[in-house]
Amino acid sequence: MNSSSENIAVDLRGFASRLPAGVAVISTCDEIGWITGTTMTAVMSLSLDPPLFAVSLANDSQTLDVIRKSGVFCINLLAEDQQDVANTCARKADDKFASLKTTDSVTGAPCLSGTAAIAECRLHSEFVAGDHTILAGELVRTVIETKAPLLYHAGRYSTLAQN
Repeated sequence: MNSSSENIAVDLRGFASRLPAGVAVISTCDEIGWITGTTMTAVMSLSLDPPLFAVSLANDSQTLDVIRKSGVFCINLLAEDQQDVANTCARKADDKFASLKTTDSVTGAPCLSGTAAIAECRLHSEFVAGDHTILAGELVRTVIETKAPLLYHAGRYSTLAQN
C-alpha cells in the first residue's frame, strides 16, 4: 500500500467507525463439531426473494474456511448484556466457544444462547471484494427475542436509548 492508499484506508476506517451497527457473532462448526466464529458488525439483509443475509469475512479467516466446508452458519445478534460474548468471540483463539452456551439448530450451525435474535443460514453464494469475502446466506430459520441488541459505534459498545 502506498501512502495515498494508506490515507484512504485510514479514512475508510474512520468513516466506518461512525456507522452505528448491531454486534453479531457468526458461528459455524466443522465435521467433528469444533465450533468457530467471530464477532462482526458487517451483517445486512440482502434479498427477500430468496431470503438472503450478507456477512463479510476476511479472506484469510478460519471461520470463512469452515463455512465453505460446512455450508452453514448462524448470525447471532447479541443482546445488550453480551459485551463479554462479543469480546470473547473477537479473540483469535481456538477455544473461544468453550465457555459459551449454544442452542439446538436446524442447520447444524451452533446458535448462541441469550441473544437478541438468531438467523440460521445455508451458504448461497460468495463474492471476493478486496481483502474480504462477502457471503450470501439463505435464511433457513430465525428466532427473535424481546431483548435489546448490543450496538457498536465510534469504537465502543452502546445500547439503544430508552424512550
